[in-house]
Amino acid sequence: MNHRLIETFFMAQALSRRSALLSFCGAALCPSPASAQAANEAAKSEPLKLTVLLEDLPPYSFRDTDVRPRGYAFELAQSLLVHAKIEPVFEFASWPRILLRARNEANVLVPAMVRLPEREAQFFWPAQIAVRRGALYRLKSRPDIKVLSIADASNYRIAVVKDDVSERELLALGLNQTQNLDRSVDHASQLRRFFAERTELLALNQTLANSLLTQLGHDPGSIEPVLRFSDSRPSMALSLASGEALHLRLQKAWAEMRQDGSLALILKRYPMMSLD
Repeated sequence: MNHRLIETFFMAQALSRRSALLSFCGAALCPSPASAQAANEAAKSEPLKLTVLLEDLPPYSFRDTDVRPRGYAFELAQSLLVHAKIEPVFEFASWPRILLRARNEANVLVPAMVRLPEREAQFFWPAQIAVRRGALYRLKSRPDIKVLSIADASNYRIAVVKDDVSERELLALGLNQTQNLDRSVDHASQLRRFFAERTELLALNQTLANSLLTQLGHDPGSIEPVLRFSDSRPSMALSLASGEALHLRLQKAWAEMRQDGSLALILKRYPMMSLD
């Protein structure tokens, strides 16, 4: 009898300990409603972050000697997100990579992209930031290259950046990608090939040409325009996956920039830029 009483006592103790352990684990794995609410509030209080994708394209955006972002589009994006109370994450990438990410990721802003008909439905467009004039250039040392029309341009190789607006516009005007266009991954490569005379013509935004060449180590005085082929509207582009609410928030911030003079101050620092 004594042995049975002892066994019963120890079994009861073991069951009591197991029950306490299970209760503790349950409390740890299933936090109270108050704890869950506190976690949700903390998540809501975290600042919204927006990835801003920049291209090496002065004066729109470039890196200074300390590898910090600079330029007109960078300053616009920086001011816009301060007004919108959004934390920016600035990144540089090639233009093809920028387009890929902006088409497929949420919370991505491209502060300088030309609005083309084919792009219209692919992005939100919070604001127009400039006007653009596409032009073809030749070296001044090559007066033998004569271009009075797009038909004339088809007789030469034209240096473009892959997927850049100049390429899209020239293709829309009837030029052949394989026969007429020499495609580079960025403007630095495009200019190297042109000045090495691997191409006869150079496609650039006329409003940016001088600053772009200077920034990348070339003499703007060594080239001359031979044909202007387009007018278009560089704008800010927000990825569709970001949602309409964020689009409206950025539009509101842009309106505040126009009202409080922030936009005018930035434009004053970049006299080559215009919204008209």
